[in-house]
Order: sequence, then C-alpha cells, then structure tokens
Amino acid sequence: MVGTVKSIRMNGALTGPTALFCATFAGVACLPAAAADLDTVTAKPDSGFIVTLGGYGMLQPKFEGAKHDELAFRPIFGIRKPTDRVWLDLPNDGLEYEFIETDNFRAGAVGNIRYQRDTSALGPRGFKKVGKVDLSVEAGGFAEYWPSQMLRTRVEVRDAVIGADGVIADFSADAVVKPMARWTLTAGPRISFADKSFMQSYYGVTATEAANIGIAPYKASAGLRSYGVGSSARYQITDDMTALAFVEYQKLSGVAGESTLIDNRGSTDQVTVGLGLKYSFRVDW
Repeated sequence: MVGTVKSIRMNGALTGPTALFCATFAGVACLPAAAADLDTVTAKPDSGFIVTLGGYGMLQPKFEGAKHDELAFRPIFGIRKPTDRVWLDLPNDGLEYEFIETDNFRAGAVGNIRYQRDTSALGPRGFKKVGKVDLSVEAGGFAEYWPSQMLRTRVEVRDAVIGADGVIADFSADAVVKPMARWTLTAGPRISFADKSFMQSYYGVTATEAANIGIAPYKASAGLRSYGVGSSARYQITDDMTALAFVEYQKLSGVAGESTLIDNRGSTDQVTVGLGLKYSFRVDW
C-alpha cells in the first residue's frame, strides 16, 4: 500500500502582475501526468525521495461565475519514494494520500484549496457589493478506478472545513492515449454537485446584496453545479523535465446557472487554459 503526497494545487493563489512574473520565472505548468514509465527519475531504486517542482501559468475566470478573466499561478509540488507507483494526476485533482491501492483502484483522503470570491476587485464590471467568500479549505475522500489502461474514472467528495460552507462532489472520466513515446494526451467529461450551504455561499444573493446591485434575491438549493469537459497534453522533454498544457471548460448549470447573480452580472461559460513545466529530482534524506 502506498501513502505519499502527490501534488498540491491552489486555485487562483497568485493573480495579475504577480502571477505573470511567477509564471515567467517558473516556466509554469498544467497537468501533472500519466504513467509511471514517463515519471521515472534516474536514481537508485530504494534510496531517498523523488521531489517534483513546477507550476501552472493560467488564464482563468476571476472566480466561478465571473465573465472576466485574470492571469494566475498555481504551483506543483510532489514527493514520493522511487519505488512508489505514479498514478495519473490531473489539474482538477486535489491533494491526495492513498490508504488503499490495487492494480487498477485506489482510494484515500483528499484536500483542496478554493480561492476567495473577491468581488471588490471587479468594480462596476461584475459582482461589486456582493461581498466575498474567503479562502476555503476543503477536506474529504476520493476513489479512482481504471476499467482499462486507457480510461480513468474518479470521484472526490469534499467538505469545506475552513472558509465557505458546504459539501461538493466532483466526478470525472478521462481517456488516456500515448500516440508517441514522449507524448501523453487525456480528455473527458466532468460533472459537479453541491449541497445547499455550498450553493448559497457561492451563488446565493441575499436581500441586502440584491438591493445594492439591483437584481432579484436568490436562495440557492442543493443540486447540479456544473458540467463540462477537460483535456491535456504532456511532452517528456527529458527523464526529469516535462512540458504541460491543458484546457478546462465548465458550464455552470442547474442551481448555479439559474442564480440571478450569474444571469445578470456574470457568465455560465467558464474556461481555464494553462501552460507550464515541471522538474523532478532525487534527494537523499
């Protein structure tokens, strides 16, 4: 059984000029990757650890439901033993720790960081005066099943333990193709559901907020949050360095899509694109 931290991702951790500087400096990234043979770093099999560093340079909505985009930086960090199996790790995946692992299944704990909804930054173009949801930390569990070597299915269920309130469940399925030795391509659908507390935190409009911006109040309920599709490409430059690219499309729908906030001041179409780089090296501890 394997239990190692695979990666850390933060949604919108750095934005604007700071993000552009960090992205340029780091090479920046999308999607950590696919099969163990592509992630192997030259090292003695049983000694030390393999550390992976990198980052995503992204163009993304200012927050879920926004109709304007921003530059953002998301770091990649991973640490594992040289003998650990390397599973496919996509940008949507949370920070994970496996408790159960077989040849085609794994499950364990997962966490996620969701960046605050800071409406003050948008001015009159968007959600001014609606308030904000602070940085939110979500914790829960995940399960991942591979029906074949070319298909990954995954579910994450997380509860917001710090910041916003509520429970969210994300489902995804990805085809995994290696057209050439150094290339890995993935693509597949996504769908997300959330409970009443989560929906109200991100998409609800109180009577006071509605009066401030001139739209109708909206009391969100549990249900469908979004559906969409994602794809990625990865090129193994060397045994230790990987170039990465991805695009994710999310359609806010159901309860989220019907919010008066989104309908009057935002957009249900949410697109994120990213380019970047990651580098792995061996450390003897």
